[in-house]
Order: sequence, then structure tokens, then C-alpha cells
Amino acid sequence: IISDNFIQKELAKIMRFSDDRFMKYLFKFYPDLRLYLCQLLLDDPTLEYVDIQNVERATKKYKGKFPINDFVGRISEDCIINIEVQNNGVYEEEYDRFRAYGMFLLTEQYTAGDEYQSVGKVIQIIINTSGGLETLNHYKQHLEVMDMKYRQVIKEDKLTTIIYNTKYLQEERDMAKELSELDQFMYLMHNNELHSYSKPSKKLQQIKEAHAMYLASEAERFGYYKELVDEVYDRQKLSRAKREGRYNGKKSILQRLLLNKFKVSLDKELAECTEQKIDDILEVYLNNGTLEEIKEMIK
Repeated sequence: IISDNFIQKELAKIMRFSDDRFMKYLFKFYPDLRLYLCQLLLDDPTLEYVDIQNVERATKKYKGKFPINDFVGRISEDCIINIEVQNNGVYEEEYDRFRAYGMFLLTEQYTAGDEYQSVGKVIQIIINTSGGLETLNHYKQHLEVMDMKYRQVIKEDKLTTIIYNTKYLQEERDMAKELSELDQFMYLMHNNELHSYSKPSKKLQQIKEAHAMYLASEAERFGYYKELVDEVYDRQKLSRAKREGRYNGKKSILQRLLLNKFKVSLDKELAECTEQKIDDILEVYLNNGTLEEIKEMIK
């Protein structure tokens, strides 16, 4: 059964600046901030544009599945950028997956008769907020320095990987002094707040405002959470107890939403609804349905 504690923990993840759903939202809807962040991450203030190439997935499969990319963009005719955020622990499988994404972006540029040298470069940026790195076979030669450094660059022919370990920012910088704009952004990603000793730039303030807009959208926030509830249980074979847990979780979310928006409790009425009915009502709610429409559906 999905507990209130579980719901609060998952909502807390969704509300963090480092949540990859917010990063996708930011890069998709704020092109000026997309360019600004890429300039910071690449340490290239001369960068003129970042065009979205693919916000979601590559077209080739990895281990039988389509890879999901946080962000893929083009920064020049011969260079693609891939940005990934890692919040849930650092394991060898994760970095193998990231490297596979980078290689996919290289191979997807090939067409019949292409020469390898004509294929553009790929720059992959991984923002790791989850702590130190564990054993990574592919990066073994870099592991000693990588596990101790805030920023590490690994070049492999046409694929360049830049890893930011936000945990080590506080070890390499004096937190009682003004930080650079890049360091301020990484501090925000790691601590979910602006650095108190630094004066944030206009762009960093705009990122904070964009995050507030993102959180203000109930359809955005709770729509993602509804998907999360489905994902948690649909990945495994559902026992009767797990099905009941999923149903109760969705019902709990709907009860909270209705109480928050309409200031009325429909707990008794919802208790008689099937899981499909709960899904239908959630859909109407997320599409700005009225209280009257929802009450009519419950009858």
C-alpha cells in the first residue's frame, strides 16, 4: 500500500531543482536559459545557439530498450550535446548506459557512404548529485581523480564526457566566498537553494522563477506523479495486495487534489469508485474539469 510517507518522499524528489523532469521542462520552454546553461556547462560564453534535437529518446535500442535522454541538442553543424542528471546513486550500469547514449548519438549521424571523419562530435554532460563514484570498468583509468574532483573531462576520440560531481563543490570551493555562476548553479542543484554568500545573476533568478512556475502547475506536477504510481507497480507482476496499493495511492492523490482545489471532501463518494473510475476522474481534473463534472462522474 502506498503510504503518506512514500507520497511525501516522491513529491519531494519532484520538487527538487535537480529533478530531471524539471530540467526537461526548463530546456524545452525556456530557450534563453537553455543557451545560458549550456554556455556555463561547456565553459563557452561564445556559444550562439542550442537547438533541441531530441528531448526524450534515441532511435536505436540499448539492451532491447529505447534509451531515454534527458536532453539532446545541437550546438553547431558538427557538434551534438547530451545532458543527463543522475540523482539516484552512481553505479557501473548507469555510466555504461550514459556511454551507450553517447555512442548512439555518434552512430545515428551516419548515412550510407559516410566516412567516420565526417561524423560530428558528441559532448555528453553528466551532472551527478548523488555522491562518489563506485567501480566503473570503462572509466577505471580515470577513477582515482574522478572520485575526488568536482569536474572531470574524459575525451575518447569524437565523444567527450564531462562529469560534474556536485558533492565535491563544497570541498573545492570556499563556501564563505562568492561563487562563479556555474558553481552557483551546481550549488542550487545539490542543495535545492541559492548560495547565500553569492549574488545570483539575472539568469539564475530566472531559473528559480521557472522552477516556481513548474511547481505551480498542478497538472504538470501531479500528472507526473500519477505516472510514477503506475510505473512503480506496473514494472512488477501485481499481486492482489499490490493492486490494492496502487488503487489506494491514486485515490489518496485524487482526494488531496480535490480538497486543495475545490475545498470539499469527496472521500466517501470516492470510496466506491473503481480504479478505472479514479483514473478517469484524475484525467478530467488534470484537464481543468469542474467540480460539477467530477461529481457527475462519481454518480
